[in-house]
Amino acid sequence: MKWNIRTDLAVETREIYKKAEKLEDEIPGIETNIENVLEGFTITEVKILSEEGVNALGKPKGKYYTFEVENLHLGIEEIDNNVSNKISDILKNLMNLSNEDTVLVIGLGNEDVTPDSLGPKVISQIDITRHLIKYIPQYIKEGTRQVSAIVPGVLGTTGIETSDIIKAIAEKVNPNKIIVIDALAARNIKRIKNTIQISDTGIAPGAGVGNNRNRIDKELLGVPVIAIGIPTVVDSKTIVSDVIESIIEKDNIDDKNKEQYYNFIENMLPGIENNSMVTPNEIDEIITNISRIIADGINMALN
Repeated sequence: MKWNIRTDLAVETREIYKKAEKLEDEIPGIETNIENVLEGFTITEVKILSEEGVNALGKPKGKYYTFEVENLHLGIEEIDNNVSNKISDILKNLMNLSNEDTVLVIGLGNEDVTPDSLGPKVISQIDITRHLIKYIPQYIKEGTRQVSAIVPGVLGTTGIETSDIIKAIAEKVNPNKIIVIDALAARNIKRIKNTIQISDTGIAPGAGVGNNRNRIDKELLGVPVIAIGIPTVVDSKTIVSDVIESIIEKDNIDDKNKEQYYNFIENMLPGIENNSMVTPNEIDEIITNISRIIADGINMALN
């Protein structure tokens, strides 16, 4: 494929790489496990185990869990509960918290821009306990874990790099573990409605939309950083590329003539390289429902 396809999802990067390299077997340095939780609900775990895997997928070593759930965005109670429980289970496994551990939850993004509002929406539903334990401990159940949360805003509204804000807060709060929530970019627009990714590698805000900021991870903050996100946008170039690929496959175009298709589309659509991001018109409903599911999973995992 001619254009660089942007995606934050490890499962999609793996698919793209295998297709490009025409691999039947697993990518060297990568291990993949698929759990069929229920009908219409699978979790794919992609482990990047070595530098060879890092180079192939362009992502840090670690574990990436991708939830793919039919009708995830519709607010169906049974589906929501199953997904929240699985989020809780994975978070517990990744964080391995003791009763004394404290957790900082960070919601990245801009709450005034719907496709970028996932982080703030989740934070508004997190059970915050740090201040209660500090000021009214007599009313708090024994063994309750300290949880604090912050929405640091975006560079365009604060004038401060998000990573600098988070680092300063982490140094003051001194958490044992950090959870970061952010909107992601996907390759396939179908994944916007039914996908959640959890990883233990931290996150690079804005990477999926070409606005890379400093990574928020253990190297920066000194403690493990778990990242949770859902894809909310797709690069317009990706959609055009998918159309081209469909034509090439349908017409059985050989490699020699593929370039003519790419050149034709590029010339017909001047400005495609200037990049536009596409999101479905029901994105507000998607964000509202899935943010609640994620918040419920985090709350169950932490207390």
